[in-house]
Amino acid sequence: MAFTKVATVQEIPVGRGKAVQAKGKQLALFNVGGTFYAIDDSCPHRGAPLSQGQVAGSEVVCPWHSARFDLKTGAFLSPPARSGVACYPVQVVGDEVQVDV
Repeated sequence: MAFTKVATVQEIPVGRGKAVQAKGKQLALFNVGGTFYAIDDSCPHRGAPLSQGQVAGSEVVCPWHSARFDLKTGAFLSPPARSGVACYPVQVVGDEVQVDV
């Protein structure tokens, strides 16, 4: 595994998301109660930025059409999306949030 720093812990408040780049990929990074999750930042339904979605527990709600995704697995949980998104391993080292793409 090759983890890449994408943010610091302080940049992402609890219950929020942030768009980040890692090795040319656009990711959505989320802080759920101090645990960080990374998924693809593009909703498979219409390409909405999931990083701007509302966090509800360990799910994110797409900001455009309210499809829901599991932040732990990337699985879609409700229409209009019909497929999930990729999910990436995250680790915190010191104050660095690192993702393995």
